[in-house]
Amino acid sequence: MPLLLASLLVALVVTGQQSIIGSTASPVAITPPMGWNSWNHFHCGLTEEIIRQTADLLVSSGLQKAGYVYVNLDDCWQRNRTAEGVIVPDMEKFPNFTGMIQYIQSKGLRFGLYTDRGLLTCQKRPGSYAHEMIDAKTYASWGVDYVKNDDCNIPHGGDANTDYGHMFQAINASGRPMVHSVKGSEPIESAHLVANMRRVGHDIGDNFGSMLSLVMQGEKQNLSLYAHPGFWNDLDMLEIGNGGMSLDEYRTHMAFWAILKAPLLLGNDLTKMTHDVVDILTNDEVLAINQDALGVQGKLVRVVYSNSTKVMRMLEAIPCSSSPTQKWTYDNTSMTIKNQGTGTCIDGSSGRGQVTVGPCTGASTQQWSMDTAGEIHFHKNTNLCLDVYNYTGPVVQVYSCKAEGKGKNGNQIFAVTSTGQMQAHTEPSLCLDLGSGQGQLFVFAGPLSSNAHAVMLFSDAETNVTNNITVSWADIGVDASASYAVRDVWNHKDLGTMKGSFTASVPGHSNVLVKLTPA
Repeated sequence: MPLLLASLLVALVVTGQQSIIGSTASPVAITPPMGWNSWNHFHCGLTEEIIRQTADLLVSSGLQKAGYVYVNLDDCWQRNRTAEGVIVPDMEKFPNFTGMIQYIQSKGLRFGLYTDRGLLTCQKRPGSYAHEMIDAKTYASWGVDYVKNDDCNIPHGGDANTDYGHMFQAINASGRPMVHSVKGSEPIESAHLVANMRRVGHDIGDNFGSMLSLVMQGEKQNLSLYAHPGFWNDLDMLEIGNGGMSLDEYRTHMAFWAILKAPLLLGNDLTKMTHDVVDILTNDEVLAINQDALGVQGKLVRVVYSNSTKVMRMLEAIPCSSSPTQKWTYDNTSMTIKNQGTGTCIDGSSGRGQVTVGPCTGASTQQWSMDTAGEIHFHKNTNLCLDVYNYTGPVVQVYSCKAEGKGKNGNQIFAVTSTGQMQAHTEPSLCLDLGSGQGQLFVFAGPLSSNAHAVMLFSDAETNVTNNITVSWADIGVDASASYAVRDVWNHKDLGTMKGSFTASVPGHSNVLVKLTPA
């Protein structure tokens, strides 16, 4: 069953929009950073041996030559702090921590690590709150090149941009250039003042729905306006090679990250890469789109909608109304939440990602339980709850149950009204909504250096269905009479010179990625 992007505002597909952020470049992250991060595959099971082996494999596999140069330790490398407040690595896991860093950098690679703006990291290790200056100084003394800054365990009243700003200033004062990557920096308009890259949304999962929902979240926030050399929108780490998607879906994953200028941080076990996975990750023409010197993020420029109740739609949280798209029934026997108008059911099959609505199948991913506090728990994993993203919607995701915020701003607390609405305890109140027609065939595009353009044709139809998708020159904001040489970048194949438009056949969950060069 396809997973469809939510309907998007017309403004998102208007071409010709300019960045509203200045183009002053940071001394780091002039192009989206490329490398490897430990979390997606290893979580807290990381050791010095694994890190050294990963560094070796980045070189021997050709990944380093392709541009993947950062080796980033995520959470769990820390142990505690000294009496003076200096962070101490876990010497049981990393017995020669500074020697490990030197080993990585001796291979021409760069080293990154993880911290948190809170008192503790997400895994309860020491955070950097009120220790930003001493931490940045310590990192600089070790030769750190990249700092990932998370947002767990924040003191009451903490402000993201203020906290991240403290670390950004501390890094600048350290005398060593380091990429600063953040999560949850609001408002987005000023995030570039405190970071080099900012996470778009939820933690990615190794499935097509989770990956696609991150793309959708970025489009809904119109994030292409804010990207520029020195600051990038982070769609989270790549899942390519972890086994949860098909090769076609992984190519789509890679194509999205490339055209949207997302940082390319591998999240797989490099010892288990197949030749096909390496080919996806090292395709030089795909990487060239991501690393193009112009530094302009692509965006959605055309969408074909479908109103069928037989396809999946994105569940949304929008202002409450009398619309039948907001009327729901909870069935205690089947544990399903069914839309009264369409008879379709809320589905959490994307895991940690955007929730969909589709044909009722009886699957466990459509089973939910509502507790007395108003939390709606995912029956397949009761530690996950329905969550109104960022309290403001319209994205509704499956996320870790917080068991907090049960007042006016409880974005995981819902009440069923007498008319069947499921009303979130946000301010102002939002209601779960089926939404209008949803997109199925998409065109993403963005300008490249030398007046070229990257174009991605993507189908969210069933995997056994192929559709023709057309991009017109008007979609990308160029003269309809102009001639462009069309290059299939996945297959390194010239497709000829075309005028006015280009059409390709695209199977479901797949993509065609082309470069248009003035002829």
